[in-house]
Amino acid sequence: MKVCLYLELEDKFKVAGIGSAIKNQRRALDLNGVEHTSNPKDKFDIIHINTIGPKSLYHAKRAHLKGKKVVLHAHTTAEDFSDSFFLSTKLYHPLRKYLSFYYNCGDIVLVPSGYTKQILLSYGIKKPIKVISNGIEIEKFGNMGDKRNVYREKYGLRNTVVFSVGLVLPRKGIPTFIDTAEHFDNKFVWFGKIYRKLLSRKFIKLIDNPPGNVLFTNYVNDITAAYASGDIFFFPTRNENQGIVILEAMAAKKPMVLRDIPVFDWLTHEKNCLKSQNREGFVEQLQALMNDERLQKKLVQNAYRDVRDHSLEKVGGRLKGVYEEILSF
Repeated sequence: MKVCLYLELEDKFKVAGIGSAIKNQRRALDLNGVEHTSNPKDKFDIIHINTIGPKSLYHAKRAHLKGKKVVLHAHTTAEDFSDSFFLSTKLYHPLRKYLSFYYNCGDIVLVPSGYTKQILLSYGIKKPIKVISNGIEIEKFGNMGDKRNVYREKYGLRNTVVFSVGLVLPRKGIPTFIDTAEHFDNKFVWFGKIYRKLLSRKFIKLIDNPPGNVLFTNYVNDITAAYASGDIFFFPTRNENQGIVILEAMAAKKPMVLRDIPVFDWLTHEKNCLKSQNREGFVEQLQALMNDERLQKKLVQNAYRDVRDHSLEKVGGRLKGVYEEILSF
């Protein structure tokens, strides 16, 4: 059995969650002895497609014509695309219509969460839908002590640092991140690429003129050093299909404050994270964490135990099972 793991425009997605997802897929398959390629011109039994563009559709159709099986991985929905870039919300309805067609073009659809599965069912997707986590290379975040000061020294970070990781987009809750920071003296740092040409002038003005304790680093080349430099992970995103950064924070043993949205229903408030839906709640929870080391320890221990179910070895085993299943169709 040989699988083609295909990501259209892969070089453009390196700093996005989808770029991390395909890296995780490759490592997961390696850990489970599944042969794979990235070249759709190679010989393969299954093509596993991670994007929704014209080349992705072409390779899905071409594979079927050659009698190959097609796995479509739903990293994109109209819901999570909305409010990401300039004018992206206006594309909601045409994108939803296209995705309703596109995700019916495979033999099976993979989604990273039960939340995304429900969205695709609302689109009218008729093909089988399986939930498999994007996974996390837990060991990568295991020994970061020697990286603690890499970015703390570079950016002049002191004391307890509240931080987040990810592309700098309106959907990620950037306005809430800034509003919440105004209630603290602590530094709030967002590590992540800024695609200025794709963002509205209003949003650019917001991130260019934050309070003095808020820092947007733009792209950083060492993601583990970013996690090592922070103390409390604060992610007020409004929509995700899973949120790989959540898994990374759990593996990095950072206590988390999250927005209470459906995709995070698998996480439990006051057990492995704290959740709120508004700025007032975030302020209260961050203050509580800063003043309660026992609470921090409890959240971290429970989250780390839970993230082990998302290890790449386990994810690879689940992917292998799906591949074997569709080859028997």
